[in-house]
Amino acid sequence: MTDIDPAEPVPSPDAVPSTRARAEGWDLYDDEDEWGSGEWEQEAEKPPRPWPSSSAAYVAVMIVGLVGLVLMAVVGWGQAEANLFRPGALLVATAVCLAALVRALASESTAGMLVLRSRRVDVAVYVALGVAAVVLAIVVPPPS
Repeated sequence: MTDIDPAEPVPSPDAVPSTRARAEGWDLYDDEDEWGSGEWEQEAEKPPRPWPSSSAAYVAVMIVGLVGLVLMAVVGWGQAEANLFRPGALLVATAVCLAALVRALASESTAGMLVLRSRRVDVAVYVALGVAAVVLAIVVPPPS
């Protein structure tokens, strides 16, 4: 075990590591270590992916879900007959099932914001929510 000299000043986190630290292999932030010299800076300068390829699946799911919500809301505001409630609810359920399908088949970059956790967890949650929404859309009576 090495002796610690209490008289030696404690360096600030921004200070350059001492020669002793470099000799003992403590320098984790050296520019010329195993991570390369500044390669992470080059990765940060890459332009973002173009909009359609990175978000098209997410936008499609959102559009289907919004159309279903609008159909249900129109019924709720009394602007349409109650027979639009069930198709609206089924469209919302279809949007969730579509999210499960996209998440199961598409890559993480293509699925965009549908990626929340691992692929298996995402698909399981989307399928469970989609099936529950379909069951509720069929079982719940439309407003009168």
